[in-house]
Amino acid sequence: MANGSASRLLELHPVREGPGAPAGRTWATLRTLASPRGLAMRNRWRRLSRSGRWRLGGFAVLALGFGTAVFLFFQRALSYFLSVPEFGPVLTYKLLGMVFLTFFSILLFSNIVASLSTFFLSRELDRLVAAPIPLRQLFYARFAETTLDSSWMLLVFALPAFLAYGVVHGTGPIFYLATALVLPPFVLIPAAIGVTVTAVLVNVFPARRTKDILVLLSVVAVALLYLLFRVIRPERLVNPEGFADFGAFLAAMRTPDASFLPSTWATEVLFPLLGLRDGSPAFYYALLVSTAAVAVMACESIVTRLFLRGWTKAQEGRQARFTQRALWERGLSVVTRPFPLQMRILIAKEVKTFFRDTSQWSQLILLGALVVVYVYNFSVLPLHGSPLVTFYFKNVIAFLNLALAAFVIASVAARFVYPSFSMEGRALWLVKGAPLPVQRLWWAKFWIGVIPLLVFGEILVLATNSYLQVMPFMMWLSAATLFGMVFAIVALALSVGATYPNLDADNAAKVAASAGGMVYMILCLSFIGAVVMLEAWPVYEVFSSRFRGEALSPAVWVSVGLSLLAVFALVIAVLVVSVRVGIRRVAALEP
Repeated sequence: MANGSASRLLELHPVREGPGAPAGRTWATLRTLASPRGLAMRNRWRRLSRSGRWRLGGFAVLALGFGTAVFLFFQRALSYFLSVPEFGPVLTYKLLGMVFLTFFSILLFSNIVASLSTFFLSRELDRLVAAPIPLRQLFYARFAETTLDSSWMLLVFALPAFLAYGVVHGTGPIFYLATALVLPPFVLIPAAIGVTVTAVLVNVFPARRTKDILVLLSVVAVALLYLLFRVIRPERLVNPEGFADFGAFLAAMRTPDASFLPSTWATEVLFPLLGLRDGSPAFYYALLVSTAAVAVMACESIVTRLFLRGWTKAQEGRQARFTQRALWERGLSVVTRPFPLQMRILIAKEVKTFFRDTSQWSQLILLGALVVVYVYNFSVLPLHGSPLVTFYFKNVIAFLNLALAAFVIASVAARFVYPSFSMEGRALWLVKGAPLPVQRLWWAKFWIGVIPLLVFGEILVLATNSYLQVMPFMMWLSAATLFGMVFAIVALALSVGATYPNLDADNAAKVAASAGGMVYMILCLSFIGAVVMLEAWPVYEVFSSRFRGEALSPAVWVSVGLSLLAVFALVIAVLVVSVRVGIRRVAALEP
């Protein structure tokens, strides 16, 4: 013992399952490993109060309403595509491919983040690793949990889109059956890749010292997302002049962009079933299923060999190095100087907690990459030479850009602001027991979320509108509208986060992917949609008047003013209601 190294003390010998292990015993073990989650869900349902069941019913109605909106959007878009001769089927194919490609990229990154917690940092792993459980069965139990956590919300909201495809094209039951058969292998492939990547990186870098891991993960994820997005070359949809003739344009658009991607295989399975062209769905489905099977088996082989060593490294503690430097302290004191003393202390606590958790601050790299890619895609739009590019076209794109930028802000708030109260954990009683009003805690978290998101959102809108060379009215309207919406979005995130807290969560990403996170996103998208609809009329009138070279009549000016006043009233109402409800929920929280 004295001559042995420390690593020998941590050398674990797992229970391994022989090739002749009974299948019944394997399934019994897997059911046992999965049962705590099911029992927890059942107990939460039984303990729900009447108000809790009403909230759950309201959530179900809200989810149904949002699913209906997704269905109607895809139905309208696909119906319009069918009305366009020759080009309609191409647009339908590209839209289906973009849906699958978007799902694949989101699932890949989500599985990388989720598997770090479920395989290496989860609290119950101490007991599971020590139990006489075959490592192979433990792998499949954790793999199923990772896949479920990272995929369920995306699949729920994907179903209305696929339903719209079937309804618009009158496919019958065969299309829905094929969709149900395609989604499981399609989901398993990014799950297997994500778990494998995490297992390899955790063995290279200690999981608790996640700076190196997640910085590398972020860079890899950014590169993959960028490549997956740019490989579809969406700017070709508005630049047919780059082809010799319309036939060459259609031929290029019909060609799959990346035949090696599972998203392309899934598209090639479902698209021929719409009746728009022939294909080989059986071949591509076999390719999808065989790839999923090989990916899962390869993942099992790699993870079972690397798991225990990586889990052992995950037991290291964190060290707060960066946030203890004198320069950091001086900078933080300068930034928080405008606030009262108690709020300065709370803001400093929030900032230090954020930058000590690498899984949080490292994702700022992703946000920086998002800004670059977002602005770049506007810079490559064909703003010169194409007959489609007119004054009206550029300003309509700028108006839609406002809705897209607001959606990006809402997504970032779901990841960083919504889990804020949940990440306090059981230590929330320390803050609530301190001699300071609950309002101070609320407003400290509010300003921590508003200021960076405000800068982030205004950069998105002003930079992209500058590339589009929009009229001054659209430039100022977009900046002012987003300015007010950021305040409402952050307040809504804190309010819903305090209403649906998870004080036992050890991962902010898991909190954001919960049912409460979905409620927040539905409310946010409804709010953004309402603002866009209220501003659509005044924007249309101003654009039309400039396009025709005519002045607006007094009656139209009055209607424009009333619409903008309604937008202002809606933003203020959402902000005030969210603040009041949120502060009341925080005061009622019992750690």
